[in-house]
Formats: sequence, structure tokens, C-alpha cells
Amino acid sequence: MKIIEWLLSSLVWLLIFIAPAITGAIFGVIIWLHSRDAWSLRAAILIVLTGCGVGVAFAEKARRDKGSIEFMARNIAHPELRKKENK
Repeated sequence: MKIIEWLLSSLVWLLIFIAPAITGAIFGVIIWLHSRDAWSLRAAILIVLTGCGVGVAFAEKARRDKGSIEFMARNIAHPELRKKENK
């Protein structure tokens, strides 16, 4: 049972990590596509790495505070999100 719990916790951690990482990757690609030179490539890589760092920090904070599964469960079960579903 510990393996399944660890697997689910890891998947939820990845879900929390992926949003800032993808945002950083999108901004990085936009900057690189705007002007394709060495400086824009360095800036794009820096922005992508920053997005990944923010994602790791956010996912680890959620894991340490309440646990990643409980963090996602609280977000999904928020009452304001349920009101739209009932209408």
C-alpha cells in the first residue's frame, strides 16, 4: 500500500510543479522566438529554469505544509467551484 500512496503523492506533486514550469517554458519560447540570438537564448533558458525552480518550491511547500494530495483536494473541493457546477 505504501507504493501506491507514494505513486499518487508523486503524481500530485508533478501536477503542482507543472503549471509554473509550463508558464516559464512558454515565456522562454516567446522571448527566444522574438529575437533568435545568443542573448535571447540565454534569457529564455534563465526564464525556463526560473519557472522550474518556482514549480519545485511551490510543490515542496504544498507537500510540507499539508501534503500534496490534501492541497489538491482542498483546491478541487472549493465551494466557489462547486456553485458553478450546480447551476
